[in-house]
Amino acid sequence: MGYSVKFQTEEKYKSISYGSNSIYNSACGPASLCNALQVLGIADISIPTMCQLAVSCGARVDGGTVMTTLLQSAAPKYHFTYRTTSKNAELLAHLNAGGVAILHNGSAYKLFSNSGHFVMAAAASGQTITVLDSYWYSGKYTASSIRRNYVSVVEKGVVKTSLTQCGKATIDRSPSYYLISREVISDTKNTEKDVEDMTESDVRKIIAAEAEAQAKKAVSNWATDAWNAAVSAGVLDGTAPQGNLTREQFTVVLRRLGLVGGSDTPSGWAADAWTAATDAGVLDGTNPHGIVTREMLAQVAFALGLLDVVQVDGGTMESHKSTE
Repeated sequence: MGYSVKFQTEEKYKSISYGSNSIYNSACGPASLCNALQVLGIADISIPTMCQLAVSCGARVDGGTVMTTLLQSAAPKYHFTYRTTSKNAELLAHLNAGGVAILHNGSAYKLFSNSGHFVMAAAASGQTITVLDSYWYSGKYTASSIRRNYVSVVEKGVVKTSLTQCGKATIDRSPSYYLISREVISDTKNTEKDVEDMTESDVRKIIAAEAEAQAKKAVSNWATDAWNAAVSAGVLDGTAPQGNLTREQFTVVLRRLGLVGGSDTPSGWAADAWTAATDAGVLDGTNPHGIVTREMLAQVAFALGLLDVVQVDGGTMESHKSTE
C-alpha cells in the first residue's frame, strides 16, 4: 500500500508558527494525527489546520504537544475513537484489526528522533511495523547505528521496523501508544434523517473504508489451515484473507480448482453417467466441468421425457410434470 505522507518539514512551514515555535520544528504531534486520519480514510486535514486546533484546545505547550488533549478535542470533531496503552501486544492487535497508532518516541532510545517525537504506525505484517514519520530529512535513518541496523526506509516518510524496536523507542514515555480507530456509528445515531442526508459519495466512502479495514485483517484462526493450503496450491495469492471476493475473482478460483472449464474429461466418479448421457443424446459431450444454467437443466429434463411442454395463449410455455 502506498502512503501520501504529510510532512511538517516542508520549507513553507519554517515561517508558520505553532505556539512559540514553528510547524517545521515542533508540529510532529498534529502532523502524526493528520497522517493517522488520512490512512484511516476519515479526513484529509492540513497540518496548519490541526495545529490551530491544538492551540485552541490547549494541547500546545512549551516543548511540544499534549497528545491526549489534542485527541480529546479532535475525536468528536473528526469522528474517531482512541485509547492508550504501553503494551506491544495491544499495539500489534490493534494494527492487525485495521486501526492505526501514534507512537511517542522518547529520548532514552533514539530510534525515530534524538528527543521526544511523535510518529504514526500505519500497519503491521507479522512483527514488522510500517511507520510514517512527518519529520523527514535526507540521511535521517542512516545517522546512527541503531537506525541503520533496525530501520529500513521504504520511501520518503515511510519506514519499517520491528515491534520490539517500537517498544524500545517508547519505553520512557507513558503512554507509549495512542490507538486510533474509525468511529463505530451505533444504530441509535442512524436516524432516518441521518440516512436521508447522506449523499451517494458519503455511502461509497463508508463502504470503501469498511472494505479496506476488513481487507487488512489477518486470517482467522478457524480458517488458517485451509487458507495456507489454498495459498500453497496457488489457488489464492495470499493477500487480504478477509477481503471481499468479486464474482470474477470467484470464477478464477473455480477455474484454478478445475471446477469450471479447462478439461474435456469428466471426473472419475461421474465417468459412467457422463458416457451414458452423451450416448443417449441428452448431453452433447463437451465441457463436463462447465456450469449448468436453469434453462439447460430444463432442456435436459425435456430431452429425458420428464416434462410435457404445452403452447398457451400469448406464445408463452407452461411446463408440467409428466404423468406417464
